[in-house]
Amino acid sequence: MKNKVQYYFMSGALSLASCIFLSGCNDYFKNDYNDNSPTSGKLKVYYDEGLHLHVKNQAATFESQYKSAELEIFSVAESDAVQALYSDSCEAIIISRLLNEKENKAFGSKSYSIIPTPIAKSGVALITNINTPLSQLSYEQVVDLLTKPFVCLDSLSNETKVNVIFDKNNSSVLHYLSDSVLKGKTFSSNCTILNSTLESINYVAKNKNTVAFIDFAWLSDVDDSLTKANTDKIKTIPVSKAGSKQFEFPNQSSFKLQTYPFTRTVYVIKKTGEFSLAKGFETFVAGPKGQITFLKQGLLPTKQQERTVEVKMEPVSGN
Repeated sequence: MKNKVQYYFMSGALSLASCIFLSGCNDYFKNDYNDNSPTSGKLKVYYDEGLHLHVKNQAATFESQYKSAELEIFSVAESDAVQALYSDSCEAIIISRLLNEKENKAFGSKSYSIIPTPIAKSGVALITNINTPLSQLSYEQVVDLLTKPFVCLDSLSNETKVNVIFDKNNSSVLHYLSDSVLKGKTFSSNCTILNSTLESINYVAKNKNTVAFIDFAWLSDVDDSLTKANTDKIKTIPVSKAGSKQFEFPNQSSFKLQTYPFTRTVYVIKKTGEFSLAKGFETFVAGPKGQITFLKQGLLPTKQQERTVEVKMEPVSGN
């Protein structure tokens, strides 16, 4: 009998100890990807490779302000980012377009409520070697450049064949040019796809008579080491809108005035509720600190802070 009492006592003690141990380890077993708040937990964000420098900086700034938050960011092709959101591999993506009709229907079939938030304006930039004899291109010439063999004249009126390279297969730049610029036309055989934007920039820096189409966000920050390293190696080609003779460079001013033909809006797209880390990050990049960060790095923020100037109408006293 005594042994039975000791047995039950020991069993009860062990059960109580186990409960106390598990209770004390709740945080250890917690799934921070699901059980999070706007300023704490873990979040996976997939984004288009063209936005790498900006997303990386926004994520680092957010984490430095909210120590309990951990962001895992993944640079992928635009279509892969959308697929990651659809397959529940992440709760937020950052891309330079809205979802198309087919994608919206797919998300709708899973009863997902997709919420896009515009956060900045960027654009597709045309860059070339500093020695390429191209000073400007009309919208119509850009279409010709993409769809058929293209030549330009150098200072001696010699014809020079110009080749085209794209940043990456399935990139947002490639999709944008195909859907919004060519609208069904076929790319010329003089077009080549490389493996990344960095590879495209490096190629143009070393080879003239080639035009690379990249996301302007890669070179928007004049203080960034990549931009500084290529200042005397590459140049950006100004482009006019269809039917216009006004040639514009991609920059904050031409994005705001809508005078640059290849301007695009950058969006955070999420599918989670309001009280989540995805919402917190979205609010941050769309808020004052995130927007001023875009401004300092050369993109046009979608929300600009109002400046109040007080003018005192007082007579100036003579001497």
